Amino acid sequence: MASVVILLVLGATSIVTLGALLLAERDMKSVIGSQQFSVLSTAAAYVDEQLDNKRAILATLPEGLPPGAHAEPGAMQKLLESRPIARGEFFNIVVFDRSGTLVATLRPDFNESRFTANTQPYFERTVNTRKGLISEPFLSRLSGRPVVVLTQPVLDKNNDVAFVIVGSIDLQKSDFFGPINALKPGKTGFMFIMTTDGILIHHPTQSRLLQHINARPGYNRATEMALAGFEGWTEAKNKDGQEGIYAYKRLRSTGWIVGARYPTAEAFEPLANLRHRAIIAASVFAAVAGLLSWFAISRLLSPLQRLRTGLSKVRQDDADIALLRMKRKDEIGDLAHAVYSLTAEREQALNLARDNETLVRNILQHAPDAFISSDQDGRIIEWNAQAERTFGWSRDEAVGRTIAELIIPHGMRNAHTAGMQRFAATGGGPMINTRVRVHALRRDGREIPVELSIGALRHGDNNMATAFLHDVSERVAFEEKIAAGERRARMIADSMPALVAYIDRDLRYQFTNDHYQYLLGIDPRSMIGKTVPEVFGAELYHRLWAEHVKKVLNGERVHAERFSTELGQALHMMVDLVPDTGEDGAVAGFYLMAMDITKRKEAELTQAASEKRLRLITDNLPVLISYLDHERKLRFGNATYQRWMHIDPQAVLGQHLADIIGTHQYSKCEPFLARAYRGEVVSFELRTLLHGDVRTLDTTFVPDLQPDGSVAGVYALSHDMTRVKAVEEQLIELARIDTLTGIANRRKFDEVLWQAMERCRRQRSTMALAYLDIDNFKTINDTLGHGAGDEVLKAFAGRLQRTVRAIDTVARLAGDEFVIVFENISHPAEAAALAAKVVGAVREALALPGGAMHITTSLGIACYSGSKESQQELIARADRALYAAKRKGRDCYQMETQSV
Repeated sequence: MASVVILLVLGATSIVTLGALLLAERDMKSVIGSQQFSVLSTAAAYVDEQLDNKRAILATLPEGLPPGAHAEPGAMQKLLESRPIARGEFFNIVVFDRSGTLVATLRPDFNESRFTANTQPYFERTVNTRKGLISEPFLSRLSGRPVVVLTQPVLDKNNDVAFVIVGSIDLQKSDFFGPINALKPGKTGFMFIMTTDGILIHHPTQSRLLQHINARPGYNRATEMALAGFEGWTEAKNKDGQEGIYAYKRLRSTGWIVGARYPTAEAFEPLANLRHRAIIAASVFAAVAGLLSWFAISRLLSPLQRLRTGLSKVRQDDADIALLRMKRKDEIGDLAHAVYSLTAEREQALNLARDNETLVRNILQHAPDAFISSDQDGRIIEWNAQAERTFGWSRDEAVGRTIAELIIPHGMRNAHTAGMQRFAATGGGPMINTRVRVHALRRDGREIPVELSIGALRHGDNNMATAFLHDVSERVAFEEKIAAGERRARMIADSMPALVAYIDRDLRYQFTNDHYQYLLGIDPRSMIGKTVPEVFGAELYHRLWAEHVKKVLNGERVHAERFSTELGQALHMMVDLVPDTGEDGAVAGFYLMAMDITKRKEAELTQAASEKRLRLITDNLPVLISYLDHERKLRFGNATYQRWMHIDPQAVLGQHLADIIGTHQYSKCEPFLARAYRGEVVSFELRTLLHGDVRTLDTTFVPDLQPDGSVAGVYALSHDMTRVKAVEEQLIELARIDTLTGIANRRKFDEVLWQAMERCRRQRSTMALAYLDIDNFKTINDTLGHGAGDEVLKAFAGRLQRTVRAIDTVARLAGDEFVIVFENISHPAEAAALAAKVVGAVREALALPGGAMHITTSLGIACYSGSKESQQELIARADRALYAAKRKGRDCYQMETQSV
């Protein structure tokens, strides 16, 4: 009997203990798995956010390019160096031109000069699709590191790819996965990331990066499930046969799989230790119980009274149950033993139940979700530590109060009260054994969203409710952010003055904007689910749409302009069809944007006609007309370029002005051009070589002022002023020449005398001024007439011109008064010799139309050596010398010395 008692006690204790532990382990496993999946979802959202941020940084880089910089690779290097924030987000950023040649880099320490990307899949896909992407992981040829790259195309004004910006993420040393490593489950658990093909992107074992997850021999059921599309948590054995809890979540942006492994042995190590101690305790207790039973059976001869008394004392707690042990081996002894055994087992069961209750309570206290249990009246019985943190009420404050007054929002309390009444009556309800999202009230009055799981228990004649509540505030905020983004996208699409739609591969509308109602009078909601032929008719579809749809479903981007009558309206439409290409290259549908450009087309035709007339006018004007942009490059030139300079203006469009007219001529224009670019209208004259002759051009620079005051360019108008200048110079010269004799008049004489005197002052040299007239000229006029007198004057002027030196100037002041400016006189004696020569030359006979004539002249001369004497004073001295010669008898000269 003692052996039976030992086995029964050991079996009962073990069953009860293990049963309770198995139930607790099952519930705990579900909690751990859900928690691990929740943490993994947070990590996946973080990676998605990081990838979105990095893609956004690359997308904003081309916004810093100035107009026209798409043709200058050097501008891309300056752009990278001007964006320090991009350097911190990537291991390296490089820029390739359309041919795949590297033109800019943030890491010049790598030898990238010979690296081309035209064979790289990510480069080809970016150029073909004109969209940025996230590449598959690969081993970089430059750094030798496993990397993932993000690309961003830079489009030129023709919407072609001019450059491709590539940002790389180092999978070994980047802090990109730092927060993921911090969220690893337990001490030996870990997180990892792999592609949908099973290639490892992130793993605690660095050597496994870029390897297939099944590169190691063996089979892992959880891995195969994840590769097949599974998301959530499950239990499985790894390839070493060790059990673990696996969780998987796919990234929204790339489809990569974020996984986590939590070894089962570590997760349930506290329960395993508790199970071991329970078995030992049950064995020891069973052994002790058997020993006590053996002693009780050995005392079967104890009297019945002792048994009754002992039972009474035990019932009244005046004695221990050991008092019931008897050594008699008769029926009384059997009865005493039975009573003792039953009493002992009851006490043991109570103790064990209390221990199990303590264990379950400890588990609930450490659960990651708030746990609340209540009776059927809604009064709180249990309130764990997470509930204290979630709702702000301590356990002591919560237990005994109703759920409604603590966490149920005011607007939901009536419904909650009705539900609790139904639960008290039936033990069930629509929310029992379901998972719903509701709002709960915190102590500070703030409502938070929670996920609620409610269970029901029957305890005696009463019902008990248990609830797990998980705070999903962050998740709801993220969902609201996504919903807000969708609303903004819808608002943007509805506000665009264009038809915007998404059409799937079956040609059914999945999205339309409100512009369909405005432009075509079609309710956009009525189009959803219908095919294009159903909306516009099969004939119109095959005539206008079929060819374009075929191209876009083959992966081509389509841009077309067409004129047609749609739904009774004659419209000129500009249509863009963009394929919706998946990661596998399959086209799921296409995006459509169609703009009504009828008015624009009419304006373009009007403008084209106006431009044609303007071009005809400008090409036939005898003016060189140009337009230079802000970089001083020619953007317009009329046909005068061909006539004047033998240059085709269309052939030099886009060239710098210095390359067209030459650096020498450009250096003369540059100061005036700089003033025009500062907003000033400038005019100037420039002599240049045209048609082999030196021509004078009058040029006006007119700035192209913008509304903000900036100068976008400069208009240049050049007139050939050569003939005008020649006439002007001729007129000026005629104004300085005596019309009768052809020699200098008084105006020119004043200029020459002033210049000669200034040279004397600077050079400290000597000059002389001769003042002379024709002796008895009045008699010649009176006797022979004024005609003969004019002939004498002309002959006299010619005789003077031939007599003086080349550097000397002869001028007629008035009537028969003449002057001679002698420059570079070394001594007054030389001036006297020149004067004597003139007087002697005049004595020779003059050949006139009426015959030869002899005349003489009187000459006064005054020397000048750079003193402060004025022109009038010098002329007066020469005049006095002339009258001195006349008084001397004429036909001679007289010199006037300079007064000091």
